[in-house]
Amino acid sequence: MKKRKHIFLDDNAKVGRMERKIKKYNRYKSHSEKTPEEDFRLQEKLAMLSVVASNFMMTGHSPTMVLTKREEGDEVMMPVGGGQKDRAREIICKADFRKLYRGGKGRKTDPLMIVTAICMYVMRQDNPRRGDIRYSNNFISNVGVTKEIYGHISQKLDAEQNS
Repeated sequence: MKKRKHIFLDDNAKVGRMERKIKKYNRYKSHSEKTPEEDFRLQEKLAMLSVVASNFMMTGHSPTMVLTKREEGDEVMMPVGGGQKDRAREIICKADFRKLYRGGKGRKTDPLMIVTAICMYVMRQDNPRRGDIRYSNNFISNVGVTKEIYGHISQKLDAEQNS
């Protein structure tokens, strides 16, 4: 059997090899190191947000300016409502879904369920006595949000915002 000679790499081959290694390293970055643009999971969750937002008819992006009477008696343009979808998007981008709700024995975690609970949380912040968010609602029950799950997630979100 013939002995193989050692072939030295030229500079272009070395550069190409290093580029491929860097590309491979970047692809397998840990979740915490990835930017939101790189994280496909975040894109998926934001797509779910638009589905949930249209189901709940959440107010869109910018709050509307309305003439509001203040205590002093003068009328001032104040932002009213709106921004719910943006606030939900902020929470979704920052929150770690694994810490918000952990699935255990017999508890399944679905990102859609958590996104729905976050949207409910944002809408209830605007209007605490909002009556049209019922757990028996077709969409909410199909997603799997129960009173206990919502209570758990909203508690975690409150604790996160206060810290």
